[in-house]
Amino acid sequence: MRITGKLGLVQPALLLLGVLLVGCGPDFDPPDQLHSLRILGVQKDVPYAKPGETVNLQMLWEDASPKAGRAVQIAWSGACIDPPGDLYYGCFTQASVLEGLTTGDATSFTMPTTYSPSPGAPLQPVIHPAATTGNNAPYGIAFVFFAACAGTLTPIATSDATAFPLGCKDDAGNLLGSDDFVAGYTSIYSYQTFSNNNPVISGFEFNGQPLDPSAVCIGDACEPLAEAAPADPDAIDCTDPAQASRCIPTCADDGKSSCKGYAIRPTVDKNDPKNQDQDDVSVQQLGHPEGEQMWINYYTDGGGFKSPVRLLNDATTGWNDNYGTDFYASKEAKISRVWALVHDNRGGVAWAGISIKTQ
Repeated sequence: MRITGKLGLVQPALLLLGVLLVGCGPDFDPPDQLHSLRILGVQKDVPYAKPGETVNLQMLWEDASPKAGRAVQIAWSGACIDPPGDLYYGCFTQASVLEGLTTGDATSFTMPTTYSPSPGAPLQPVIHPAATTGNNAPYGIAFVFFAACAGTLTPIATSDATAFPLGCKDDAGNLLGSDDFVAGYTSIYSYQTFSNNNPVISGFEFNGQPLDPSAVCIGDACEPLAEAAPADPDAIDCTDPAQASRCIPTCADDGKSSCKGYAIRPTVDKNDPKNQDQDDVSVQQLGHPEGEQMWINYYTDGGGFKSPVRLLNDATTGWNDNYGTDFYASKEAKISRVWALVHDNRGGVAWAGISIKTQ
């Protein structure tokens, strides 16, 4: 469920993210296994933003909890510019972060040309050439914080000087844990001349065959699939030849390597220049050609993978054609969502998803 507009909490000075208060527990699922509320990725349409450029951000999240279908509140902070030491918790003294907190699956901000590091302080350029040494390119940085709450976002008291107090409470006023409250931040670098593209995904292959485009979501088209309640088993008709390729038998070992493996991967064209950008910052620093590092994270809410993380492009040796993995079926008769997120080392990301029916 999406909610847009300003967050109407009663203490706006406390609304920045105590989101990082979400702690570590002893029994987390493997990262590729989705059984709770999860944020899988945040995409910036401009991974490197020049001063004055507007950056649009969107989120891929899924509520894979048994309680899926409930309302989930997505929150974004304002942009924090050039905190001391480039440390995220240095943002908590910047008024801009406390202003304009919004909800919804997307947000945007404009990378400023100048900013004030504290109230009343003189304006400074976002990019600081004087602070650069050697061959390092001058840069600025912005942080945007985000949270997903299967309840109500609420200010809470904390003595932690590195985090603002924001929690997620249920209807009874109890603080929810990491299964129901997820938070983090994304960073956006700013250079005068350098830019970066997001990777490009054009399709999806399952069991060695390209799937019909109607069976694949890419980018913002994935939002309805990700946020839907558990899928109706009849949503895939296994008697239809166009859909039958996504129907596989259940496996009693529930996604383990003893199950039959089905080759799976997004379609990523190595000849698309957006998929093999030069890492311009490293080129300037090192003085020789240097490609991006690229990799793929696979996720599912039913079944498992042989390798949930695969190398796509090495900075020195180049493209890896063997970037797919094997999918292992769930023990349950159900429809499982499967996600592939393609990342690069300069803040770029793209995603695609499909559904698989086990029977």
